[in-house]
Amino acid sequence: MLTIRSPLMYIPEREYILKVIFQEFLGIQYNILFEDTAEFEITLEGCNNNAKLVIADIFLQTDELFWLTKATLPKSPLESLEHPLYGPLPIIFGKRNSNGSYYDNYPQSIYCGIDIFGSAFFMLTRYEEYVITERDQRNRFSARSSLAFREKFLNRPIINEYVEILWESISALWPQIQRLPRKQKFILSHDVDWPFYVVGKTNSQIIKEAMSDAVKRRDLQSAYIKAKAIWSTRNGDLTKDPFNTFRWIMDQSEKAGIRSAFYFITQETLRGLDGNYSMYDREIQHLLCEINARGHEIGLHPSYNTYSSPQRLKQQFEILLDVTQANRIFQDEWGGRQHYLRWSASETWQHWEDAGLSYDSTLSYADFPGFRCGVCYEYPVFNLLTRRSLKLKERPLIVMEQTVLHMQYLGLKGQEALKVISNFHNQCKRFNGDFTLLWHNSQLVKYDELSLYQECVSLLKTN
Repeated sequence: MLTIRSPLMYIPEREYILKVIFQEFLGIQYNILFEDTAEFEITLEGCNNNAKLVIADIFLQTDELFWLTKATLPKSPLESLEHPLYGPLPIIFGKRNSNGSYYDNYPQSIYCGIDIFGSAFFMLTRYEEYVITERDQRNRFSARSSLAFREKFLNRPIINEYVEILWESISALWPQIQRLPRKQKFILSHDVDWPFYVVGKTNSQIIKEAMSDAVKRRDLQSAYIKAKAIWSTRNGDLTKDPFNTFRWIMDQSEKAGIRSAFYFITQETLRGLDGNYSMYDREIQHLLCEINARGHEIGLHPSYNTYSSPQRLKQQFEILLDVTQANRIFQDEWGGRQHYLRWSASETWQHWEDAGLSYDSTLSYADFPGFRCGVCYEYPVFNLLTRRSLKLKERPLIVMEQTVLHMQYLGLKGQEALKVISNFHNQCKRFNGDFTLLWHNSQLVKYDELSLYQECVSLLKTN
């Protein structure tokens, strides 16, 4: 068992991040001793060689008067450490030793000047999102406001890299220690914003949209598909509705050996943005039963104005449970994702915990794909205000298809889009991490969307 001697400040924060890294990520037994020390010191119980690993402690030494203020944010531009595998490694928080080095291997000891634990706490708790007040038009913290974007490491799981440096150091000093083996996972989810295209629309509205596609956007394929929907759904049969791609999605997932998760909006909070369906609709309940019967997952997609409303969130989860139980659908865990990725560092996780949900998978940016939390592992979360660890787990979202495909964001197509998605998958694969991909059912209408999706699933399956 490792013994970790830790400074005395911010004990709940230190207990949390050490548990995440050593227990959740590495699977190594450890014991913490809080002492009057300036750095983290790690030794191995019963080891006769007196080996010691010293890790810089910067962020969690912050004066309490400045905690949760901009004064505590990392100073840009960040310094970096050249690593043989990862290249220039940005140092979020760190301290050089007396030799001016961020990493030194001495006889029987190693000094690591990267503040691994403080930096991990900063990224995993989304500390900067509480401190920085700038928001986009939907009141979201955007990628452009983040340290990772400004310092150009949003496209790499930097905390996984830090954890590997920690593991390399531990292995060098105590080669007899074993870590928990991990298996790479591909997690595929689908936010059900609009399960059906024609519901709530008159024929004249559909024709007007089709004409707009043809004339303004010169998208003849979309125009044809929308106009055709009037005929194919004329008797109220929604099986051929353009957005009703659920059976096709499940077919693709099952061929690849993947269990898809479908997240449903259960209540409207903003007209025009919260879908066009009710959980009590006959078609929706039939869909839920089919998803469950085929072995896929059902989850919650809390509506637009829920991320800061615990009452609405709880009520919407209760609706989901009411409908699923009435249809004899039961699951061991319930999770989901906030609509439009609207999320608050000071509130949303706690609301999910209080509602009784098991995991959240909101944390990606709408404007850029990447590692918002700096990690490709699922992890238990922490409330910065109450200073308490929660049971709720965050399942970081790495790529949302709309971020890659839509013109308001990256606006990529075909092989360019596939290359971006594949690169993020490969980054997760390096660390046996979880590649989490969101693809809406309503974004599988045109031939190029269907083809790209199949290529993604096929590529990810073979990798």
